[in-house]
Amino acid sequence: DQTKLFRLLDPSRIGVSLTEEFQLVPEQSTSAIVVHHPSAKYFNV
Repeated sequence: DQTKLFRLLDPSRIGVSLTEEFQLVPEQSTSAIVVHHPSAKYFNV
């Protein structure tokens, strides 16, 4: 959920905003939550 990420990380401080349709501006922006787990495995999508 983009709104939760925005509340946690405050990306506006680096110039990233969220539209009413939950799209990131500038368009080239990417958001992700990355976590490490010892049993995690790599896979292709």
